[in-house]
Amino acid sequence: MKIDFDNQKHEALVNNHDALRKKYNKNGQEFADDILATFEVLRAADALADVPRSYRPHPLQGSYKKCFAVDVTSKHRVIFRPNHDGDQNFRIDNFKTITSILILEIFKDYHK
Repeated sequence: MKIDFDNQKHEALVNNHDALRKKYNKNGQEFADDILATFEVLRAADALADVPRSYRPHPLQGSYKKCFAVDVTSKHRVIFRPNHDGDQNFRIDNFKTITSILILEIFKDYHK
């Protein structure tokens, strides 16, 4: 899948393992490797339909309407929206047509 980032800081973190570890490995909790593994799965998938069900790709509601998430942990998600401006084959309700995404959050607990 093609991945772009809404926030350059998120892109920099995902591309710098040491910085990612410094930010997300705290208080005995180590999440940097989980975040990177999730991004590897997203990059390897041709479309959202190809993301393994264990990552629970799912549409969101409320302030994240028209966005999707995949699990990083039981609480934290990578949140993104399809990035298909002008693509006539794209349908938001068809995971097979979601082949390009814009990352909004790399490690978000939206349940709070």
